[in-house]
Amino acid sequence: MSFQEIEDVLWKSIEPYLPPQKPHTGRPHADLRKLMNGILYVVTTGCTWKDVPRIYGSKSTVHRFHLYLCEHGTYQKIFNELLNKGYDLKKIDLSHCFTDKKDVPAKKGETSVMMATRK
Repeated sequence: MSFQEIEDVLWKSIEPYLPPQKPHTGRPHADLRKLMNGILYVVTTGCTWKDVPRIYGSKSTVHRFHLYLCEHGTYQKIFNELLNKGYDLKKIDLSHCFTDKKDVPAKKGETSVMMATRK
């Protein structure tokens, strides 16, 4: 799977959910967009945190930012925002949604495997 950095339109949807940048004093702050691209690089490519390209920041900073987003429920907020925008833009349509029962545990006395048959 190839990796693509966050586009401007998507970034405008994500940015309000990220922590605010503190006033600049001392060491320069990491660019939040680069950190998010670093996180998405790891998730998309399946590489380890130590293999994050340096252009996205240090591996420890990218990983620490990922942990921060996890601890504060930021990923869920971003997901909900993008899901709602998908509905608003008519990009998501659940009128043809299917479920798979194989992962649902069977009640006592029922078979756990569902078999499809052709008539």
